[in-house]
Amino acid sequence: MLAALASLLWLSPTAQARPETNAGPVRTYEGPESTSIDLIRVADDGPRIYVEAGFPDGSTGLFLVDTGADISVLSRERATALGLVVEEGYSELQGLSGVVPMNRAVLPQLRLGEAAVADIEVAVGVPGLGDVAGAMPLDGLLGNNVWSQFTVEIDYPADLMVLHAPGSLKPRRRAGTMYFNGRHVFAPIDLYTEADPREAHTVILKVDTGASELSICGRAASVFSSEFTEGLEAVYGIGASDTLPPFRNLTSTRRIPLAGVSLGGRYLDDVESARWLDFDNRGTCPGDMRGLAGHDLLAGHRVIFDYQGGRLDLAKSRRKPRQNNGHRLLLERDIARHGPDAPERGAFRARLRIHLDELDAARADLERFLDSDPDPEEARGARVLLANLFRHEGDLVDAAAVLEPLSPGQLVDEGEIVAAVNGLIFERRTDDALALAEEATAERSDQGWAWVSLADARLALGDTDGAHDALVEAVSLEQYPDAHLLRRARVALAAGDRHASHAHVRKLLSLYPMGGEVLWFYALLADDDATRATFARDLDAAMARLHPRTRPMDFLVAAKQVTGEHEIALAYMREGIQRDCSPLGEGPSADNCLAWYWSLAGVRQDEALERIERALASDGERSDFLDTKAMVHLARGEYEAARNAAIAAARLSPDNVYMLWQAERIADLAEEAP
Repeated sequence: MLAALASLLWLSPTAQARPETNAGPVRTYEGPESTSIDLIRVADDGPRIYVEAGFPDGSTGLFLVDTGADISVLSRERATALGLVVEEGYSELQGLSGVVPMNRAVLPQLRLGEAAVADIEVAVGVPGLGDVAGAMPLDGLLGNNVWSQFTVEIDYPADLMVLHAPGSLKPRRRAGTMYFNGRHVFAPIDLYTEADPREAHTVILKVDTGASELSICGRAASVFSSEFTEGLEAVYGIGASDTLPPFRNLTSTRRIPLAGVSLGGRYLDDVESARWLDFDNRGTCPGDMRGLAGHDLLAGHRVIFDYQGGRLDLAKSRRKPRQNNGHRLLLERDIARHGPDAPERGAFRARLRIHLDELDAARADLERFLDSDPDPEEARGARVLLANLFRHEGDLVDAAAVLEPLSPGQLVDEGEIVAAVNGLIFERRTDDALALAEEATAERSDQGWAWVSLADARLALGDTDGAHDALVEAVSLEQYPDAHLLRRARVALAAGDRHASHAHVRKLLSLYPMGGEVLWFYALLADDDATRATFARDLDAAMARLHPRTRPMDFLVAAKQVTGEHEIALAYMREGIQRDCSPLGEGPSADNCLAWYWSLAGVRQDEALERIERALASDGERSDFLDTKAMVHLARGEYEAARNAAIAAARLSPDNVYMLWQAERIADLAEEAP
């Protein structure tokens, strides 16, 4: 999962070297004194930075810029295409999410702008590094075995990298110290606490453009032992798996509040906290890693990594600011190369357009592509994408029609079976939905999501025993006893077994305490003194396990309203609006945020309705906005309108169990209303 990648690579059998001196000599490269390369982002203001590089066969690839990695990484697909010899199981790589085998190859050459770097050692096919960045094909990451051959200038505001010959660019006199031990970049960072009087502590951390924030490991943070909050956070990295439920990546961390930091000769006053990993020395941090200074500290600056001179410089950019959205770049390049009317390019262009929010154009591209008699495998992916666009517009009829050529087993393979089955259910074609789900389980009997679709279809027909049995089979196939707990709670409640439903959501809250939807449904199930008392204890225990900034404030508001603690709910509402809504400024998302909080707290109901209707008028029918609209109407006692909005939201997200359960819950309230 690249968006959460906190990369840190090294050959694990080798102990981490001490960062006292800068390494040399540096291998030479072919090229001029300096060469400029555009930085590419996944989105405007996207945090991570990428560059394009040229391969020996004349093709180009996209790479993450990662100064936290000692060696570079190449995808398995690209290594195969280039005909590289891969030494399987050569060694091991260690990252924040564990240890994985290292398969090694040597890339004969890589071109970066006008420079050519030869004989680059690469790790091939590393888990935790995805094959796309947004919709852009990703070939790997480039680490310090490439960057250390240059003095590297990264101008974040200008989206530009300049590679200089070693010694040809001098950092400012006030630049900070940097250590490079031949593998990793280290720098001293002064951390200023919020204590009065303010205290400063210096730590030496890796400077990592591939990591997200400021993290400190183990004993390196011991001087802060009395100033922190403690809680769970998701920690991803090399070795992470995308197939595990999110709570499997939760790690107990501490948060150290900061007034600011000094790095690279610059004082940064917008760093609010440092994440303290492995504070209990249980091995969360690999090796003797001290910590990471990630892009949150570097972004907004012109950063110079002087590998040979031992200087790190964070300075103000003097170039014209720009935002280089890679999706726009690739789209414009593809149109220039193949022409505006190129149906065979439609699927590729549509994926880029979706990330640019050009949904009408994306749909047109996909329709032209499917009319061009494409390769069957490519056509399947395009049909799924087009169906999702139709579904986003609330058009379940066309969504179902475009998927008709796919077999039930192919729908399972494409991750589309649950949405397809529930789409038929919303069209009141429950018998067809059941038939589709049964065919899916026959064709893919070893796939858990086929059985989940069968559970949804059986539940829609009132067969709660059959739904329960299908979910049991899904759980067994996934070999994880706590899989699909929210769906299991929904089925148990429909069967009238509130005790089992209560047990499932209680277990899920203990596994994933930041799961707001779970918290809310748990509160709704607490309908007597005994269950309310249990809920109150579980709620306190769950929130005590979270950092204040990660608590689901919106659903805490809803939960406290359900339990009758209105003043506490209002206090949470004010805190949540300050944290979640205020940074959004003005616009549809801000309107939706405010309307959501006000509806959950039952206040400012007229303005909440005005805000959410304005958001929907401005940004179109989105499932999250419609869910807010349902809650606004519910708070106003307008049950039929709430029901219609909730069903509309679920129609747009028919594979989202929260939306499905929400629609059922509000529909029941509308039916019971006088």
